Amino acid sequence: MNVQIGGATLAVIVTGMLIVLGVNECQRGPLNPELADGTSEEQKTWLTIEHRIKRSDPTLTDVTRDQQTLTMHYRLGTCADDCEPWVPHMLRIVGHGLAALNGAPGGKQYTQVTVKARILADDDVELAYDMPGFDAIKTQQGGYETFAGMPRSLKFSSDALAQAQAYCQGPSAKGFYPEFCERVETATAQD
Repeated sequence: MNVQIGGATLAVIVTGMLIVLGVNECQRGPLNPELADGTSEEQKTWLTIEHRIKRSDPTLTDVTRDQQTLTMHYRLGTCADDCEPWVPHMLRIVGHGLAALNGAPGGKQYTQVTVKARILADDDVELAYDMPGFDAIKTQQGGYETFAGMPRSLKFSSDALAQAQAYCQGPSAKGFYPEFCERVETATAQD
């Protein structure tokens, strides 16, 4: 089957894609925060990093820093009847948060990132990442999520670990997150 698309049709398709992208970007707000006059360059850099991470998804609720380390707090949103399991949702969001950090001015100075998540209770999941390997993997298809699925260390409460292990028993989980699921299978709870 040989399908040909004319120039006018292609222009309509591209215009539609740009409109959708533009609407999504507008809903997320401006790329950079509004900053008061007199804000130091160091503070501007930090506020931009914090803004871009939170802008990447509203479930990334708080960002704190300590020299070269950064902590992002992920809070699982409420859901209706048929929710996506938290593991793929969180890894996708964390991947985009790490990408937002990496792409922000001054973001590459943070070499370690810890994600503290609230799945069932505060900080019942903790993932730690070494950021220097991020650039090597981010250009691959699904690279953000792949990197998010390969934390340097992970800690779970017993309930969160049970849910992650149940998810990883599914047929698609090991295909999408093989490293993460392999680590989950041998993880122990930190209660």
